[in-house]
Amino acid sequence: MRAMSADGNRGESVLLLDDTLIEEQRGIHREVQTGRKSGVLMAPDRDKPWEYSGPGMTRRIHLYGTVLYDDLAGKYRMWYMGRMGPHWREPECNYQIPGLYIPRTDELPINCNGVTEDRFGRTLQSNDRGDLTLYAESDDGLTWVKPPLGLFTFNGDAANNIVWDLHGAAVFIDRQEADPDCRYKAIGYCRRYRGIFLLTSPDGIRWDDSRHLEPVVERANEGAFNVTWDDRDQVYRAYSIQRDASFAGRWPTPGDSRRIICYTESPSLEGPWKASVPILEPTSRDDAVAVGRYDALRAEFYDLSGFRYRNVHIGLVGALYVTAERIPGEKNQMPCDGPIEAQMVVSRDGVLWEHADRERTPAIPRGDGFDRGMIIGTAKEPVIEGDDIHWYYTGCRHTHGETDLEKRVKCLARATWRRDRFIALHASEAGLVATKAAARPPGASALVVNADASGGSVAAELCRADGSVIEGFSREQCIPLRGDHLDGKLRWQNADPAGLPGSVKVRFLVKGARLYSYRWQ
Repeated sequence: MRAMSADGNRGESVLLLDDTLIEEQRGIHREVQTGRKSGVLMAPDRDKPWEYSGPGMTRRIHLYGTVLYDDLAGKYRMWYMGRMGPHWREPECNYQIPGLYIPRTDELPINCNGVTEDRFGRTLQSNDRGDLTLYAESDDGLTWVKPPLGLFTFNGDAANNIVWDLHGAAVFIDRQEADPDCRYKAIGYCRRYRGIFLLTSPDGIRWDDSRHLEPVVERANEGAFNVTWDDRDQVYRAYSIQRDASFAGRWPTPGDSRRIICYTESPSLEGPWKASVPILEPTSRDDAVAVGRYDALRAEFYDLSGFRYRNVHIGLVGALYVTAERIPGEKNQMPCDGPIEAQMVVSRDGVLWEHADRERTPAIPRGDGFDRGMIIGTAKEPVIEGDDIHWYYTGCRHTHGETDLEKRVKCLARATWRRDRFIALHASEAGLVATKAAARPPGASALVVNADASGGSVAAELCRADGSVIEGFSREQCIPLRGDHLDGKLRWQNADPAGLPGSVKVRFLVKGARLYSYRWQ
């Protein structure tokens, strides 16, 4: 089945992921649903030194980037990140990629083989890691091919899949673009110049930065810059990581500085982009989970991928639980150690986010194999394919502070949810969920629910805005829905919903079942 983009969702399902649309609930537990994991779909190749820098070095590829189904090309496409450095420490790994800047020494001024500026006169900036944007494609979203593109030479060999060197590429197909050479656009952080840059391409493979020589967003530090298009509000939303020193004094840890999530937006990728502001910070609740789950020092937020989904925004935030600080004198030590979990967050406006549950249940659980250490980065948004929602992610065995470079191995996989089934309203016995009064779409003749009532039932009664039950639509007259249904019609014994008033409240009776969404058909 052909995949569709995240802004092409079918129907007008209403998801009750928070209390915004709920007037009353009893006996209900809001339950995060975990994605069904695929296992490893793509691993770093030992015979590709741009993914594996050699003995004693790392093997890591990241999904700081994009996976989408491209109907123009008729295939699934992925722009992922390779990470090679720091190379000047290992002379045998002193790779050369003409046209892409990866420094080989720590000499000043910053230079690449003696060159301090690019061909446009832009000054090269400090860059001690080798970020590479890599390309792969697939016919089914499961089996991926890394084609030899011949765009750049890697140590003299053009048989590689390198397309640029962004620290994560958010790729878009601009169907309104009049210039066919700019049909594809990519935005992300570039170490060469220390900023967020915009690229254009005719095909998603051959990229050009000459139309946008200056950064579209000023940003000094690396980290995922996940951008998504909100078709309903006609705005690009970007989520990035930042260290917040203001935690010092607000938290018990002396001199505490934590990773948090910041936000900016723009009506176009070219800008203007608003000033970046903090929107999602760890709370005392997150610290309590850190202590209780891992005996950790604190919680930090590592990245956020979020996208518009029907009447809400869904996101996956990387929660880093810091178990140890940097090891003094250890050259390969990361700033801290600890596992990272992918947790679900929700928002009504794409700006203010909250966790889907108090327990901070992982939406993509760490496993016991390739992803047992961290879920460290998810694609900027999922691929929606019929009734399945696929979110591609990065998993690794090690935790954040692993000092043995050869153990830093990262692979790519995906997690899948069925349509609307990110969060369930679960009643283990008998529960009630009453919605606020809302306008019923003109011509609606049936109430359809997405529910798993395999071990129980879901029924409903329909009420006027004042709460009184509409004649013929009481709970006693409703025929309970049983079984597992993505589109289960609720029926009443002798009543037709076509004659209902314009504004209706719905009281759902959930017994031993899970309710995910509802819609008027």
